[in-house]
Amino acid sequence: MWPLLIPLLACATVAQAQDSTLLFWSGALTPSSITVKARMSSGTDPIRLAYCAWPCLDGLSYSSFATADSSDDRVVAFELDGLQPHQAYLYRFEVNGILDTAAAHVGRFRTPHEGPCNFSFVVGSCNGTSTHPVWEAMHQTHPLLFLSTGDLHYRDPNSIDVEQHRAPYREDVLGTSSIREFLHKVPIAYVWDDHDFCGNGSDGSSIGKASAARAYREYVPHYPLHHATSVHQSFTIGRVHFILSDLRSSKGSEAMMDIGQFTWLLGEFLYARDHGLVAAWVSPLTWNSVGYPENWACQPDERTAINDFLFDQQVKDLFILSGDAHMLAIDDGANADFSSGHDLRYHYPIFQAAALSRTGSYKGGNFNQGGVHPNPNYWNGQFGEVRVEDDGDDICITFSGWRTDSMSTTASLVDTYSFCRTPEHVGVPEALAHQPAYATLTAAGLEFLWPDASGPGSVQLFDAAGRALLSERTSWTAGHARIPRTGLPPGLLIVRLSTIGQACMVRIMVP
Repeated sequence: MWPLLIPLLACATVAQAQDSTLLFWSGALTPSSITVKARMSSGTDPIRLAYCAWPCLDGLSYSSFATADSSDDRVVAFELDGLQPHQAYLYRFEVNGILDTAAAHVGRFRTPHEGPCNFSFVVGSCNGTSTHPVWEAMHQTHPLLFLSTGDLHYRDPNSIDVEQHRAPYREDVLGTSSIREFLHKVPIAYVWDDHDFCGNGSDGSSIGKASAARAYREYVPHYPLHHATSVHQSFTIGRVHFILSDLRSSKGSEAMMDIGQFTWLLGEFLYARDHGLVAAWVSPLTWNSVGYPENWACQPDERTAINDFLFDQQVKDLFILSGDAHMLAIDDGANADFSSGHDLRYHYPIFQAAALSRTGSYKGGNFNQGGVHPNPNYWNGQFGEVRVEDDGDDICITFSGWRTDSMSTTASLVDTYSFCRTPEHVGVPEALAHQPAYATLTAAGLEFLWPDASGPGSVQLFDAAGRALLSERTSWTAGHARIPRTGLPPGLLIVRLSTIGQACMVRIMVP
């Protein structure tokens, strides 16, 4: 039914627009907003988006104007706000006052519901060829979005020359037929792995790190970022909170991520818990591998610290999505426990979904729901589909692993697994949700300021690895509380403050 819109949009102008829109895609989807990024052939013409809610009976709306700049490789960003939840949209580009009516330059998306809702998305990594039928096979599942867990291209750039990092987005992703057509219809949420960061096995020491970050920010429609050279980000759809970890830009010989991202990650887990959400953690590298150097097996202490934190803080509702290893595999969570006690207190299901189009590989880990299914060869495409069904009480999630061949878009089911969770809504009152909290170290002890907090509460301290140091009961008076100084270790401490129905995280550096 979408082609019926072309005559409607063509009526908006009597002229044919010049062919100035070269490449475009969308992302950062929410119930009321989306970001569209496009690369233009000219750096001078004013550009804006013309968009409408299907079936476009109320005519067109327009974004703000933008101008393509050569310093950003002529990539422009349009942020559409005030959209209607649960609504299909179509958009085109207006260049220098003329609507671009080229059939290849129409974009589409649909917004999700606000609050509890049913939706599905596709997930995958390791894109060896952007012309593979796997892209149309994914589109045929009618996903809300595409979650890329890394290796969106295999160009392996690693240069201080940003052009080396821009070119793969232009040519291998947005410039290739099958993936381009898919990304015109389905918004993306994307975090890189090694091949689309700075090359095979690359980490925070890569000379191209800053250039990779610049090219990503120029080209990719992303959710808010938190660091100049990292692409970790989070967002919520329905009652699922997606947490995308960047396990490359600060990865080193002693840690998978730096202190800043580690602290952010723990805070995101608590945010999901405290707001009655199921956490969907995107760990591009395999979580449950054993004895393999290029994933979480290479940092067992850090992995245990995360698991201990999740168990200690009673983060019950979590599942893990991974890429990198060229295989489909599902575990119900029995092989996801790397806590100190190995008591399997909570089950965190794992969905390993790859490769979109690469030869198969196995990189460790046990999966108890049907075994491990590497890509049979380079020509087979594999991807994951995640369906979320939420009736307002229970959230039921189904993982489905699909495989295509090189000759058609027909996909066969390789593996599937379903589970349900009933998250408890702890909640943070809106009045306090955005109030900053502060911690200060004095001779008398730790002083805390949390505006409007009152009554009984607690203070919990964790070291940078997430290990619990102490937990003290306290009382809030006019937003102030104090606990004695008790021989705190030097370095960064993570502090969780709570009072009745409220919680927040702050950091403090102990000299």
